[in-house]
Amino acid sequence: MLRIEYRKLHRPNGLIDDFVIYGLPIDYLAFAAILEAAINSQKAETVRTASLIQIEILSDSEQTELFTSLQNRDDFYSSMADWEQRNILRIFGDRAVLEAFRLFLIDLSVRGDGYSYISEFSKEFGYSTSSPQWRFHIQPT
Repeated sequence: MLRIEYRKLHRPNGLIDDFVIYGLPIDYLAFAAILEAAINSQKAETVRTASLIQIEILSDSEQTELFTSLQNRDDFYSSMADWEQRNILRIFGDRAVLEAFRLFLIDLSVRGDGYSYISEFSKEFGYSTSSPQWRFHIQPT
């Protein structure tokens, strides 16, 4: 099961969200399978993790680049406490972008022990500059 480490990083342009995703190759394949279900579905699909943060994937035909955001259930924040309670890492993209991300995850699963950044995906496919950074750690089996 994937595990998510959430970090808040201070940068010159402000506070940003940063995620490290830990998992075995089989965990990344399971993530890719749920992405495929989201591509073929009209509803959000959820990736359960071993962390307090869950991943939710939604195919959105108007989102031509991959967009991710840490949110609460309603994406509404009436207080700083609400903001601090965000626990859903949402992934949005059209079918083509989600399919490219799915293939990226499958590729990660066969690389073996090591890590990669979401920027590797964004070199070839669009990744919103408003989205947080991700680092994928593939753990040895």
